[in-house]
Amino acid sequence: MTPADRFIKAYHEFKKSVDLTKDGILPELDNLVWYLLMGIPQVPADEDSAMDAPFEAIDQRVAILKAVFVEANREQSEDFIDRGLLIYDRAARRAKFLLQESDQDVETEPTDL
Repeated sequence: MTPADRFIKAYHEFKKSVDLTKDGILPELDNLVWYLLMGIPQVPADEDSAMDAPFEAIDQRVAILKAVFVEANREQSEDFIDRGLLIYDRAARRAKFLLQESDQDVETEPTDL
């Protein structure tokens, strides 16, 4: 299976888990950051061992979450959709910042414990 096929599969699996009848709800920034860091939804980059895979996983998660958000809120105004998408962008930046900070903390921990 190609990486694109794995991503599309992850999108469809997550979309099936979402109640698309509920619309008009903006994502909550802090909860969204934690979902991104906890690995929700699962994405192909989660299985990658490359150094930048956790950051790629956040990008993949946000892409899936944005697509489902837009689909669930297709009846909402363009302004509402734009506000929601900006929240996803902010959450991605915060999650990457926290991930980077945690990587730096691991690098500076004493090794003689």
